Amino acid sequence: SAASGHLDVVVWLHENRAEGCTADAMDCAAAHGHLDVVRWLHQNRPEGCSTLAMDNAAATGNYEVLVWLHENRMEGATTGAMDRATAGGFLRVDRWLHTTRSEGCTVAAMDGAAANNHLRLVQSLHHIRVEGCTPSAMDTAAMAAATPTLQFLRRGRTEGCTRSGFRWSVASGNLHIARWLALYYPLSFDAGAVASAAAEYGWTSEIIRVAFAIDLVTP
Repeated sequence: SAASGHLDVVVWLHENRAEGCTADAMDCAAAHGHLDVVRWLHQNRPEGCSTLAMDNAAATGNYEVLVWLHENRMEGATTGAMDRATAGGFLRVDRWLHTTRSEGCTVAAMDGAAANNHLRLVQSLHHIRVEGCTPSAMDTAAMAAATPTLQFLRRGRTEGCTRSGFRWSVASGNLHIARWLALYYPLSFDAGAVASAAAEYGWTSEIIRVAFAIDLVTP
């Protein structure tokens, strides 16, 4: 009931049943942005919440709930708050966490932003945070065919990519992305992946030769 925002049901259960609840009630209410339920539980129940309350509110972009928890509860958050907010594309939440909270983030923040093509967040993290990213950022941006994000990562970051990024772009039929990766990151090239995708996407030997400057026998 708390997770679904049914405050009337929550109140009825409180007044008529003895089972009570757990911290999950406030955690889940926060995740779904039900600030009225969060406030009521805070004022009327002793169970409280866990760090998941703030983490969940951040992950779902519920800024008002996040601020209220910060001002009224003591449980705090974890690095998961910024990591998940960034992956979700919630720039306002991300900047608030950066300026107001001390938990920070991990490399998962920029990796997640890149995977979901949130270029402004990738740029923001690059400029205001020190955690950086991993090659997964470029790999997953390649899988999403996120060209502007890929270009920024190449210009601004040094982590590069792995063969996974090339393989995923080829498997998705994004020949232009695969070609770009092979041009700037030659070690990512995988001839086997190209050969496997050629039949599915109708890439002839000539197309492959032009794209990658190699001769590859195709079916």
